[in-house]
Amino acid sequence: MSHQKLFEVASGLLATADARGHFHDLNPAWERTLGWSLDELKAKPYIEFVHPGDREATLAETNALFNGRTTSRFDNRYLCKDGSYKWLGWAARVDMAEPAEARLIYATALDVTNDREQAAQFAHVAQLAKVYERLFQVSVGLLVTLDAEGYFRHANPAWERTLGWTPEDMTSRPFIEFVHPEDREATLAEAAALFQGRTTIRFDNRYECKDGSYKWLAWTAHLDAAEEPANRLVYGTAHDVTSYRELLGEFERTLARLRDSMQAMSTPLIPITDRIVVMPLVGQMDTDRVNQVMTVALDGVQSSQAQMVILDVTGLKEIDTRVASALVDTARALQLLGARTILTGIRPAVAQTLVGLGLDLAGLITKSTLQSAISFALQSGQTPARALSP
Repeated sequence: MSHQKLFEVASGLLATADARGHFHDLNPAWERTLGWSLDELKAKPYIEFVHPGDREATLAETNALFNGRTTSRFDNRYLCKDGSYKWLGWAARVDMAEPAEARLIYATALDVTNDREQAAQFAHVAQLAKVYERLFQVSVGLLVTLDAEGYFRHANPAWERTLGWTPEDMTSRPFIEFVHPEDREATLAEAAALFQGRTTIRFDNRYECKDGSYKWLAWTAHLDAAEEPANRLVYGTAHDVTSYRELLGEFERTLARLRDSMQAMSTPLIPITDRIVVMPLVGQMDTDRVNQVMTVALDGVQSSQAQMVILDVTGLKEIDTRVASALVDTARALQLLGARTILTGIRPAVAQTLVGLGLDLAGLITKSTLQSAISFALQSGQTPARALSP
């Protein structure tokens, strides 16, 4: 096969160009690649086909060639007939043995557009990977990946700063061994749910520190279902919420103490004499408070051996059938302990409620005011009442 034939069928772009900046010889691959006919490409300086952003570098490379330097790889963009650009990768030399006025650039180029685009994509991905790796390293949050075997695959340095364990420590044994024994069952259940596709928005458990203490961690985690089943990992992030949990615990304890104090204030049992006590009821009665009335009254009678309990309902905002029934039940329970109950402060509507219930009111004494109830209690019974000193 002749050199001419090779020139014609070559898939690469072959060219010669003179020092004035014009193409001399071009093979048909140029038209197949850029769309321009060979005559169109020869009709004007080749620099006009070069992307404006690449012209300065292209002219500098051309000057270097005519000064005897060989180009092993040089990339620039050439204009296509449809207005787009393609990247060409060049190799070229000038035969310096030829007379100066006859010297030509002998060049070959390949369409490297796809390679450049892929390289740009790879560079972008590499840059993102570098950014993500940096974020992984400097994040104050605890970052991990978890495999289906129960091991952390990756753990960032924040683990060592938070718990004292190095990333290598965290990935060397099943993660569940770091979890507080009381939290393991719930943790394994949460992990199983993650591998079934459920996202964890918030899950708290305790992790052991290297010094033997424990810290509360709050988790958010997700399984990437797009990965191959054998390679699927749970991606998790956790934050140390120990201080928050301790503060919350202290708040709950304070609230409990306040609730106990409020309950004691809402159902006080006030001794009048050694055998008479008064329980003034004020405000609104809910289920808890109704139960508390009976408990406080029974405990108070048992401890004080009181014989008369005055339930003053003057301050109650409302007495419905449930409250009325509970008051009657309290009187019956007190009667079993040997104490009599006086109900005072009953309004007409309450009286109708009590009658409407059809309850057995035997043993329940009613008085219109607290003063009359105390007076009745002091006058009743055979044992003289002894006033309690304040």
